Amino acid sequence: MSQCDTLLLAMRAGHAITPLVAYKLTGSLACHSRIAELRSRGHVIDCEVRREGQRKYGVYTLREAHAVP
Repeated sequence: MSQCDTLLLAMRAGHAITPLVAYKLTGSLACHSRIAELRSRGHVIDCEVRREGQRKYGVYTLREAHAVP
């Protein structure tokens, strides 16, 4: 299963994806790149930016999924 498929499966199950979650699921440090690939396939993915002290990161959730012809 590809990294994108793994992240999509987790989001379809209702899980939010953060860079840490993506790393634990796929070993990928490029969470934003995998999300961009999913968006290019037609999936609507929302991003909420969260801050913890000096650090900020995105929390990605699947709004709706449909295939691009």
